[in-house]
Amino acid sequence: MSLFPVVYSLLSKHALLLHIKDNYEVHEPINLKYFLRGMNDTYILETGSGKYIFRVYRADRRNKSEISFELDLLNYLNENDVSVSIPITKKDGTLINEFFVTEGVKFGVMFSFAEGNEKPIHAVEDSYLYGKSVAQIHKVTENFRSEHVRSNLNLEYLIEKPLNIIKLHMEHRQEDYNFIIELILELKEQLVMMLEEGLDWGICHGDLHGNTNVAFTDNGKLTHYDFDISGYGWRSYDIAEFRLAREIHSGHNKDEVERLWEAFLHGYRDVRDFSENDVKAVSIFVALRQLWLFGLCFSESELIGGADFDDGFIDSKMEYFRKVIF
Repeated sequence: MSLFPVVYSLLSKHALLLHIKDNYEVHEPINLKYFLRGMNDTYILETGSGKYIFRVYRADRRNKSEISFELDLLNYLNENDVSVSIPITKKDGTLINEFFVTEGVKFGVMFSFAEGNEKPIHAVEDSYLYGKSVAQIHKVTENFRSEHVRSNLNLEYLIEKPLNIIKLHMEHRQEDYNFIIELILELKEQLVMMLEEGLDWGICHGDLHGNTNVAFTDNGKLTHYDFDISGYGWRSYDIAEFRLAREIHSGHNKDEVERLWEAFLHGYRDVRDFSENDVKAVSIFVALRQLWLFGLCFSESELIGGADFDDGFIDSKMEYFRKVIF
């Protein structure tokens, strides 16, 4: 009897814990907690010597070369005094685990635990520090190179692929979809003109919203983690998520958003240059980030169900896009 095809499987926590004990130098007692299901599966490993993060990448999301690129990037940042969560070496000297499952191969990596606390950025002081830390990532990685392949965060990634996904879920709302198409094409035209003037391009974290993926300590140290969607892209896009998170999710009014944004830019520019053309492009990339997230939500609905991505969800996105000013 042949096995029925599976899109997504969850590893046995008991078997994964045994695998970790066999392959890593960890101290008893050991406890493994399944922490988060997202674009990958995240576990918290508690040991006698401290905590670690164990991530299992989805078979349909990442291949070994893409993960190796991410790990090269993290080790490079760490070697250049940027505080990040780094991969932990196995007993055999390698970094990546392979788990052969029904849908293919899942890869797993253990990471150091980012000490500190996640916190929403409400204070200009925190926004300033965050801007400095982001600029440090961008500055240090100007000379980063990896032999491994990673997709670029280009216009295909930000526009073409999301639009193709969204189209499949908006066949019953053709007028709304046409509005999105027209809006994005106008934004793309403006972006192309900015590209002709020149936009900063290089390594991007890919998810710098500032609410998670960074840990603050009491003495002002910031440790970044979760570089799963990192790659080469426009730095304006990389920081647009911070701006978007302040506008959409923070509960701040317009004046507060601007104060936090100016503090972020001040911190960033204290470390490296960021041109006025790059700043101007951020507003376009904020809208394109929303488009990308729109497509991501629909793609994830294939795994977590479509109940949360109904017409009400579409209405909320359309409300945003109809207010875009450029």
